Amino acid sequence: MSSGMIIVVAVFLILLFAGFPCLFALGLPGIIWLLINPGVPSSMLATNMMGYLNSFTLLCLPGFMFVGRLMNTCGITDRLFQFCTALVGRFRGGMAYSNAVTSMLFASMSGSAIADAGGLGLVEMSMMKRAGYKADFAAGITAASSIIGPIIPPSAAMVMVGTMGNISVAKMFVAGIFPGAMTCALLCLNVWFRAHFTAEGKEWPCTKVSAKQTIRCTLRAIPSLGTFIIIMGSIMAGICTPTEAAVLAVWYSIFLGIIYKKVTLKGLWETLKATATTCGPLFVIMTAASIFTWILTREGLSNMISSLMAQYSGVVSDKVIVAICVVVFLLIGCFIDSSSAVLLLSPVVFPVIRAFGIDPVYFGVLMVYALIIGVITPPFGICLFVVSGVAKLPVSAVTKEAVRYLPMMILLCIIMILFPNIVTFLPNLLF
Repeated sequence: MSSGMIIVVAVFLILLFAGFPCLFALGLPGIIWLLINPGVPSSMLATNMMGYLNSFTLLCLPGFMFVGRLMNTCGITDRLFQFCTALVGRFRGGMAYSNAVTSMLFASMSGSAIADAGGLGLVEMSMMKRAGYKADFAAGITAASSIIGPIIPPSAAMVMVGTMGNISVAKMFVAGIFPGAMTCALLCLNVWFRAHFTAEGKEWPCTKVSAKQTIRCTLRAIPSLGTFIIIMGSIMAGICTPTEAAVLAVWYSIFLGIIYKKVTLKGLWETLKATATTCGPLFVIMTAASIFTWILTREGLSNMISSLMAQYSGVVSDKVIVAICVVVFLLIGCFIDSSSAVLLLSPVVFPVIRAFGIDPVYFGVLMVYALIIGVITPPFGICLFVVSGVAKLPVSAVTKEAVRYLPMMILLCIIMILFPNIVTFLPNLLF
């Protein structure tokens, strides 16, 4: 390991654990590396930075984020929750089931855990508290169900993984459908167990909806559900790229807002500003991450890792290698937000994964899933803080409830490691 790489990695870790913003933790080591390598022209780094941003596929990222925010602006989240409550509210703890199912449906339009927790979460928690559920339980299931956002397509995290790892975003979208649905099912299983085998759960109310009201809620939700059909249908049919599908989804969402009489020029402008505020820092961090990963690649980190792992390739199976990577992702997700972790790790790990013949689409989905669990993992789970702020509860109360669902999610990680076809069978079938 060269002295330059040691210095870069050491400075990064020091800044990260000292609490510096991720932008500085990733960018400052690059400046230091330039100073100790005066023979390298700075134009190479500038070219590398713009190379990552100059991506047609990456344009779909702000598009999908904009769609997710439009769902809240246009009142679509209310319709989705009412539709899900009409379907599953009749069971004990029905609104908790509805919370998970609504998050899955909303994920098919937003692709963001924070959008789910901060936007849809407000609707879910308000209705659950009015129905008689404790505030901390409502906050816990809301935080836990928010992780479905980056798994079900369209996913902002998968767009970044696909761009940074040179993987088909369309294939990753399709590959995430089944793991996302399984996550929803496991959340519902957890709720079912608590509803039938705990004293608190046996007191949870049922929310029965008449057949007439169920039909009405279904009809009101059908246009909203068309967003997912437009996005995935156009991609899988080969009509649109993910970027073009994002643009179609934006116009369809605006059309729904006009039909529902919820869109105003002021509201649309505020939604655009909120999307830009979210995407702007993300793209800046992406440029800093591109510098950092370019330096590590130039210093030979990927080759070093490949050589190290090659020594055990005949002894250790691919599943063990993937399992080790997942453990590392789970730990990193506890301390770094998922977007930054994706930008940092993707260019380093994917050359190694390809060298071992592991399907990059499968590994990319598993990577996103393992990292996104970190949004509800202390000490820095971002969705814990978002839900805490929305629900006006202490972070500790939200965390105590949200971590109840972690074993189920880790179990699904293990299942995906042991049975890769869970992830790969749909993209292999359709592509």
